[in-house]
Amino acid sequence: MLLSRQMSFICDFCGTTGDRTHYLCATCNLLVHKNCISLPRNILITRHHHVISHSYSLPQQDELCRICYEEVDTRYGSYHCSASGCNYIAHVHCATNKAVWDGKSIPEDYDERSMEALDESINWITDVVEEMSFGEITVTVEIKHAYHDHNLRLTFSGEMNDDGQCDGCMRTVSTPFYSCEQCKFFLHKECAELPRNKRHPFHKHLLTLTKSNTNFYASCSACGRLHHGFSYKCNDGDCRQFFECDIRCILLSDTLEHPSHEHSLFIVHNFSANCNACRRKSDPWNMAYRCTKRCDFTLDLECATLPLTARYKHDRHPLTLTCFDDFDPSQHYCDLCEYERDPNDWFYYCAECDNTLHSGCAFGDLPFLKIGSNLDKSFFGKHPHPFTIVKTIWDCPPCKICGEVCNGQALQCKESECNFSVHWKCSFKPLRF
Repeated sequence: MLLSRQMSFICDFCGTTGDRTHYLCATCNLLVHKNCISLPRNILITRHHHVISHSYSLPQQDELCRICYEEVDTRYGSYHCSASGCNYIAHVHCATNKAVWDGKSIPEDYDERSMEALDESINWITDVVEEMSFGEITVTVEIKHAYHDHNLRLTFSGEMNDDGQCDGCMRTVSTPFYSCEQCKFFLHKECAELPRNKRHPFHKHLLTLTKSNTNFYASCSACGRLHHGFSYKCNDGDCRQFFECDIRCILLSDTLEHPSHEHSLFIVHNFSANCNACRRKSDPWNMAYRCTKRCDFTLDLECATLPLTARYKHDRHPLTLTCFDDFDPSQHYCDLCEYERDPNDWFYYCAECDNTLHSGCAFGDLPFLKIGSNLDKSFFGKHPHPFTIVKTIWDCPPCKICGEVCNGQALQCKESECNFSVHWKCSFKPLRF
C-alpha cells in the first residue's frame, strides 16, 4: 500500500533512511522506498563473476560490502551471491550504482553454467598449432594469434635486450613469451591468452579486445597513459562513455595488495583525491584505489600500475620501486637526469650500487608506445616530414625546443638529412622556427 504522508523510516529493501512517500505491507510490517519497489531480483555486475540476488531476509551476521567495504546490516535488503562457497555481498545502492551495473535484470530461468561454458568456447582468440607434454603438464608451444599473420613460438628462457617490447602490453619482453620467427612480434604468454571479450570492474559493459594501429596512439581511460598494442574497448551502442583500457590496467582487479600500504586497497569510481604516490589530484570522473580501512590512503591508476622493478643501463641490478625516502637531503638527486628529487615522490633505487632514479626517468615519457613506430607529419603542422618514436637520441641533435639531449623516448624526423628532434614533453610547447 502506497502511503503519501511524511514520516521517518528505514527501508527494508535497501537499509537506508527515508522520510516521505513509501510502500507499506501491513501483514509483514515492511516499509519500502518508492524507488526500491522496482529493484530487480537478479543482476550481473562488473565486480563479481556470478549473478547476485536481492534479499531482505538473510541471517543476521557481520558482513562487509565488497564494493565500498563498509558494514552491511543484514537485517535489511542487500545483494548476495547464492553460488556454493561464495559469500559475496553488497549494499543495494552499491550494487545498482551506474558505474558497476548496466541497468539490466537477469531472468529467473538464466542458466549461469551454460552461459559460462558458451562464453569460454567462443572467447579464445588463438588457435593451438602444437603442444608438448612435460610429464603431466601439457604446454602450448606454437599458436596462431588472431592479431598476427604468422605462427608464434613459445620461448621459455633467455634474455631480451631492452628494445624488445611485448606487442600486447608494450612492456619489456620477459619469459615466457611467444615470438614470430619472421618478424619482430612478441607476446607475453599472459597477453597471448587474453580472452576476446571480458567483463571488468572498471566498466559496466562487456569489453572487446582490439589491436591499435601503430601510426596512431590511444589514451587509456583508466590511467590516462598513451599506448600502442592491445586494449579492451566498450562496443555497447547505448554507452555514453567512450571507454578503452590498456592491458596493464585490465590485468588489475577490484582490490589491490600493494607494498606501499599495509591494508588492502579497493577501486572507487567518480572519486577525487590526492594520490599518495605522486600527490596529483585525480579527476573527479576517474577511478582510484582507496584503503579498505578508511585511512585516507589513495593511489591513482597510473601509480598503481608502476612496475615494482626497473632496469637502468648503468646498473647490473634491478632497481626497486621505493615508496619512503629517509635518505640524507644531499642524496635527493636522480642519477640519470641529475635533477633534484622530491622526497615525497616515489622513486627507483638500487641499494647495492646506490643508484636512484625518478620514476619518470626510469621509463621515459612514452614507455608504452612502440619504438620505431611513426607519427603523421601533421603532428607538427609546420614541419614537412613524418616522425619516428626513438628510445634515445644521444647521437642525434639536441631537442629543437629546449636544446637538451634526450634521456628517454623522443620524436625524430624520418628524413635522414633533417636534423629535427624533439622531446615528447617539449612537443606541446610553442615551436619557434
